[in-house]
Amino acid sequence: ALLPLAVRAAQGRTGLYGDRRTDAVRLDRVGVPALVFHGPGDTVAPWSLSRRLAAAQPNTVTLRTVPDAPHGAMWNADPAAYEESLRRFLTPFM
Repeated sequence: ALLPLAVRAAQGRTGLYGDRRTDAVRLDRVGVPALVFHGPGDTVAPWSLSRRLAAAQPNTVTLRTVPDAPHGAMWNADPAAYEESLRRFLTPFM
């Protein structure tokens, strides 16, 4: 019974009719460094929002494009590249 609700939440679908809420994304509110792994193969979360976020906050948001990876499987597409990107992103903060 909860699975359909979880899928709707992951898709950003809310409200009585399950409309997508793209207006809820505030591109100007990312105040800390963020690393985003995403790609056009994700059919759950809109790829366009990740691109917009990275373009709006180039000094804060790092976007790592993972082609052909479904939602939640960015690491699975290329574990070595994922881990190297994560290492490079986190090292300056340690």
